Amino acid sequence: MVKVLISLSVLAAVATAGSVTELPECVTKLIDYSINPCDDFYQYACGAWYKDAVIPPTRHKIDTSFYEINIQNEAVLNKIFSDSTTKLGEFYNSCLDTATLSSLGLTPLEDSFKAIRSANTTLDLLIVAGELAKNGIPAFVDIESSADDNDSTKNALFGFRAPLPLGRSYYTNHSKWESVEAEYKVYIATVLQLARYTAEQAAAAVPVILRFEQTLAGVDLNEPKEIETFDSPYTAFTYSQLDQKYPLLVGSLLKAHGFNVRGDYGGSNDWVGFFDLTYLDKTEVLLKNTALDNLRTIVEYKLIHASSNHLTPEFRKANWNLFGKKINGEKVEPTREKYCRSETHSTLGDLLGQYFLDEMWSADTAKTADDLVKALRSSFSTGIATADWLDNSTRAIAQTKLSKFVHLLGGPEKPQLYPTLTFDSTTYLNNRWKVSQVNIDTNLKQKGQPVKRRKFSALPHEANAYYIPQENVIVFPAGILQKPFFDGQFDAAQNFGAIGMFIGHEITHGFDNIGRDFDGDGNLKQWWSNA
Repeated sequence: MVKVLISLSVLAAVATAGSVTELPECVTKLIDYSINPCDDFYQYACGAWYKDAVIPPTRHKIDTSFYEINIQNEAVLNKIFSDSTTKLGEFYNSCLDTATLSSLGLTPLEDSFKAIRSANTTLDLLIVAGELAKNGIPAFVDIESSADDNDSTKNALFGFRAPLPLGRSYYTNHSKWESVEAEYKVYIATVLQLARYTAEQAAAAVPVILRFEQTLAGVDLNEPKEIETFDSPYTAFTYSQLDQKYPLLVGSLLKAHGFNVRGDYGGSNDWVGFFDLTYLDKTEVLLKNTALDNLRTIVEYKLIHASSNHLTPEFRKANWNLFGKKINGEKVEPTREKYCRSETHSTLGDLLGQYFLDEMWSADTAKTADDLVKALRSSFSTGIATADWLDNSTRAIAQTKLSKFVHLLGGPEKPQLYPTLTFDSTTYLNNRWKVSQVNIDTNLKQKGQPVKRRKFSALPHEANAYYIPQENVIVFPAGILQKPFFDGQFDAAQNFGAIGMFIGHEITHGFDNIGRDFDGDGNLKQWWSNA
């Protein structure tokens, strides 16, 4: 078997100005001193490690960086999850309790089924679907608040197509569709029968669902092009205009969320921007022309599919057989513990992250990291000032943009800890819906409000880093500010050589082929000259 191994040679010696740094033991143990670095630097810097490295059977690669940092972070998370008395523990345990999930069966969905089946018109049915969207189950379109590309100081509402169970390419690419068609049909029939459809009813529903999804996926089949510039040609509609033009697709959702769609009311912020009008036009017609009984089946399936991972073990198994085993190529189904940790991470990330910060982050660590970012920003500024290929106007704007950079370290200043929520260890799906309702309500209330440029969008325990052009912000969670990338006790040269690589990388994003389209305030504005 070929080893797929990664090592960061940036951890090799990096001297501080005017001094020679002695290599720490964590670096010297990787080095093969029998090799001349001028002949083969990689073998010199990493040879001793490579010789003894073993890839675990559960992984396809191993390295000295992210592999190590993930092991360390996982140990901290193990400790956090072991405490069942916390709010996080209550949620986690409700996921673990498969005995209760089995005894509940379909009970968590019964009220929603009743509402779907009692809807007498297409509009009534889609308003019910809009109510489900508040639980994180959008039917055909969804809306959320985010920074306005044309005025990055303010949040606005934007709409987008709701996701399909399979990625769009599975429906539109013939060979990809053939690779999953049989298994997807089995999945639909299986979850419908688990939801008390008869075999005959499930068999009749499968083609109805597939035809609708394939039609929806086929709307606007333009292939995405490689992004060289960022464009944001959205069209803004008032609530009233949307209700009049797209009453089934969008008006129903706005009503479910409590937005006033009457034409004689509304303020300057009462609009929604859409990027894909073809999707709106064609989907509105599709909904209008779909028989009510068929649309009930489609909405009901959306609910069942979205809930399948969170009901009985039989539902979960059916979901994994298709999406885990077939599509993602997983050989073994994750243990319930691993699965529930992943679900808790994705659902209560801020809460989990706060526990992680309590264990792994300190004021001293934050100051060391802050000083490091400032030093690299200063160095980048020097590079801009001395680059002889830059014209003076672009140079001045670049310096202004750099001066407006915001860098966020560790975790959010005001994490979402859900102080008003209580969880019941016997109602896992309802616990999830409670969180979704708070998240969606909080997000929609941000429309028209100032953008919080110090908003920490990552989770503190993630080993990741990123740049947000619309906010001119670089973010480094506590999860990546750990050994071997960073430590407050490391020699400065080691920190510059390791985490400094990531910091410099993220700073550079503000000036690359995407960053050039956003100014220092995050507004959509091309500032490179043509010189």
